[in-house]
Amino acid sequence: MNKNSYDYETEPSARSSFLTVLCILTFIGSGWGILSSVWTFSSASKTASIFKEIRQSNNESANIDSAQLNRSRARSAFEKKMKTSFSDLLTADHIRKSAIGTIVAALFTLLGALLMWRLKRIGFYLYIAGVLVALIFPFYLYNNNFLAAGMSALSSFFGLIFIALYALNFKSLKSN
Repeated sequence: MNKNSYDYETEPSARSSFLTVLCILTFIGSGWGILSSVWTFSSASKTASIFKEIRQSNNESANIDSAQLNRSRARSAFEKKMKTSFSDLLTADHIRKSAIGTIVAALFTLLGALLMWRLKRIGFYLYIAGVLVALIFPFYLYNNNFLAAGMSALSSFFGLIFIALYALNFKSLKSN
């Protein structure tokens, strides 16, 4: 038997198992983000009308329970701020814009993961750009809306963790 026919089995893998797992998780997460955002974009009008109906029914029930709301002014102020924030967020136009922002961020992270899969260092920077888009876009879209900070933090939490995890593999990525 020729000794050289099995040399590939003894050569170390060019991509670490850890990097492989991170890339696969990113493929799944970014792919899901793209698909769900396309769905969100296409159904924005219907979603906005459903939330408008819910707001109207809540306003009617709030008039009935006005005595209870007066007892808790702090709670009432917080609820009013939340309702205002949701009202601003849940228009068809904002839902579509948010979906576009999510698609752009997911495309950047997906492209970054594909390049890191091929051990290209530029993929790490594209991944960071995608996470930054996800972090900044809610503030751009909703200004300083109360819920924009929460949406931004939630959408970027795992992205920031993955940046740190990808950074552990940075030395295995090539500049080319």
